[in-house]
Formats: sequence, C-alpha cells, structure tokens
Amino acid sequence: MKIVKTEFQDIFIMEYASYKDNRGEFVKTIHEETFAEHGLDSKFTESFYSVSDKNVIRGMHYQKPPADHAKLVYVITGAIIDVVLDIRQNSPTFGQAFSVELSAENRKGIYIGKGFAHGFLALEKDTTVEYHTTTSQDKEAEGGIKYDSFGFKWTIDKPILSIRDMAFEGFIPSKQYF
Repeated sequence: MKIVKTEFQDIFIMEYASYKDNRGEFVKTIHEETFAEHGLDSKFTESFYSVSDKNVIRGMHYQKPPADHAKLVYVITGAIIDVVLDIRQNSPTFGQAFSVELSAENRKGIYIGKGFAHGFLALEKDTTVEYHTTTSQDKEAEGGIKYDSFGFKWTIDKPILSIRDMAFEGFIPSKQYF
C-alpha cells in the first residue's frame, strides 16, 4: 500500500497492491503502521458499503463536530468519480473540490480527513463502494450540500439522485459548515 499526498491538506490517495493468482485476488486496505507513518487515523468505528447503478450520484454528505470523522473510501466492483469539497472555513482550499477515479481495476482508494463534504458518481452498473469512518453515524450531526452547487463539472446531464440529496441546499461560501 502506498499513501500519496494531494494538494489538499488531509486528503490522501491510497494506491493498493493487488495480488492475483489462480484463486482470485487479495487486496489489503488498512494497515495501522502505514497509516501511522502518515499521521492518519486508522481506528475506524463504522464500516458500510453501497451498491449503485450507473449515473447515480450519492452526496455531498458530511458530519458536523463533534461527530465529524475521517473516511476511507474504495471500490470493490465497478468505478466511480469520487468528489470531495473542502468545507473548512480557514483552509487554503476552502470551497474547492478534489476528484479522483476509483475503480476495481485501478485499486485506488481515498482517505478524507475531517472537514470535507463527500460524494461520488457511479460510472458502471452495480458499483460497490466501501466506506470506513472514524466515528459512527449521528443523525443529528448529518449535513449535506447539493451536488451541483459548488462548481464541480459532473460528467453527466441527468444523474440519478435520492430525494434527500436533491433537497440539500446549495453551497454558501459565507456559511460556517465546519
């Protein structure tokens, strides 16, 4: 596993080694010592996955303090464009989006620190995305930003979204999100 810094503080690309043989494939996604070498929290308290059809957008979601969390995201099957929006008011990249393609083929993941809204676009049918978070979901701390309100250029015209995600308010630069 290789951990690569990005231009955004607290966002890292995980480049996973994939070991294939006659039985199939083996991929290690979390290694405490490697995470510690990069100052990353590896104590995840909740893990879940989603399965999405092609053209589904999930997001943009975040958790407010004190229930905020770091998140590790990777793809088991299919492919996504993973999108992260910096909502940390005092950050030099506040209001800017970062994106990366994650797929079963490229075996990349993303580690997202605290203070970001997160979402993705599924590029293939039956795309399975796994998430690990450093705090458990707290309904009272949940927040969201409408997917098309912060200047990111999604690659489709008619995405499939949940009613909840469509109802999020747009990004407001003067708002204290985090």
